[in-house]
Amino acid sequence: MLTLAFTLLFSFFLNTEIELNYYYFGNSDLVGVGNIENGKKSGEWRVYSKINPENSSQSTFEEVDPQTFKRFFNQELPLYIIYFSDDLPNGIFQENYPTGSIKTLANLENGKLEGDFKEFFENGEKKYSGQYEDGKKVGEWQEYFESGQIKSSISYKDDLANGKALYYYPDGKVEFKLSYLQGEPDGLYEAFFPDSELKEKGKFKNGFPEGEWINFNSDRKTKLKGNYLLGFRSGEWQEIIEILPGYSRQGNYHKGLKEGDWLVIDENGNHVQTENYQEGKLASVIEIQNADQLKNQQILKKGNGRRIFFDDQGFVLAKGKVSKGENNGIWSYYFPNSNRLASSGKLVGTERVGVWKFYNFQGELIDEIEYKEKPQSSQELGGVETSNYYRLSPTNNHDSLGAAYEKFYPFNQFRFGN
Repeated sequence: MLTLAFTLLFSFFLNTEIELNYYYFGNSDLVGVGNIENGKKSGEWRVYSKINPENSSQSTFEEVDPQTFKRFFNQELPLYIIYFSDDLPNGIFQENYPTGSIKTLANLENGKLEGDFKEFFENGEKKYSGQYEDGKKVGEWQEYFESGQIKSSISYKDDLANGKALYYYPDGKVEFKLSYLQGEPDGLYEAFFPDSELKEKGKFKNGFPEGEWINFNSDRKTKLKGNYLLGFRSGEWQEIIEILPGYSRQGNYHKGLKEGDWLVIDENGNHVQTENYQEGKLASVIEIQNADQLKNQQILKKGNGRRIFFDDQGFVLAKGKVSKGENNGIWSYYFPNSNRLASSGKLVGTERVGVWKFYNFQGELIDEIEYKEKPQSSQELGGVETSNYYRLSPTNNHDSLGAAYEKFYPFNQFRFGN
């Protein structure tokens, strides 16, 4: 993509027969200034921005009057510096921040990236570094925090992640480690808490989780444990019940969806409820234990109703509304071994939403906290949310060059071949 971007950056110079020093650079907010020898670009070319940009959507590569340039453009701080030889970009490519500090340093050979590539934060600290061969990423590429601490290290071959990859916390401890094969996660994957204890472990095959995975919560208790088949949860799984600490469920997945009966286990290992799932949705719940007062009572039907969790003494631990197989409505939580309300508010799935009220044991309101609903786009893959999983795939272009050119919308129609 970068090679194509560079080609477009220089395209307005091609096929010109008039040797002029000033050209609009894609739009009227940018001007390129340089030399033409024997009808070909030569030497250093600089690209400057307009002092008061118009953000025009009209594409233009026309000649610019030198007086217009001097009057309306920032002449001291070029955004880009490009070197040409025989009408082709050869040599240093430099991108600058508006303040003048260097943003990107790269080298070009016949229009393609070659050799060292570096990108910097505005404070001068390195942001990315790596090597190109014939316009493709190769070898070790590093990303850095603004503090200078390394953020990730990924091996590349032919522009694709290939080999070991490490991702770090800001303090330098490893956050993730895995391997890639031709751009896809492949092999052992491990994630760690900030104290370096294991958070998650599993394997990828051709970019998808495969085989046994295990994930731990912040208390270092098993959050998820089970197997993947062709990227889907399959067979027997164990999961914590996030809305009720200490409780877990055990059951089976079929093609990534909960199916059939799942056993609800309390913190003492007792089977207290049986959930039934149909195509991943909670359909019914049967209460097994309630201080020997209730046995096998159905407390949820067709995925709708009020769900109640009891302790082994018959006291209510939590209760709330379930709609279409999902928690959705007001839920109340109680102090252990009592009927005294501890907190109350709306649950959507496993997330608190809106204003929640918290009480002390005497029933006095002690706090109110408002929770915002989280986006529903991220789902879990293993124990990793998909947002984190996609972060593991370094297919997005991290360097600033592509990002910078995306802002110059007049080039977009050419970049995508329209």
